[in-house]
Amino acid sequence: MINPISQISAVGSVGTSNATSNTSSFGDILKTAISDVNNLQLKAQQDDQMLVTGDINDIHNVMIDATKADIALELTIQIKNKILDAYQEIMRMPV
Repeated sequence: MINPISQISAVGSVGTSNATSNTSSFGDILKTAISDVNNLQLKAQQDDQMLVTGDINDIHNVMIDATKADIALELTIQIKNKILDAYQEIMRMPV
């Protein structure tokens, strides 16, 4: 599973690398990041269900997975907000 933070640092390094050597588009990176956030959410939900049924006795890992999913979702929401703000700012510019 790819850590969303490492995905963002990979996005930040795209600008410094040669554009011709980069084969993945922004859309592909975005889809991968959203998929990773979804996987973290599903894992946290599965851990919750296993904790309720008694299949897992270690509440620490359940809480860690839930916190990872929460932080990844919050980061995704903040990135979305920044992208929308940038889009709105561009739309306000005179042509």
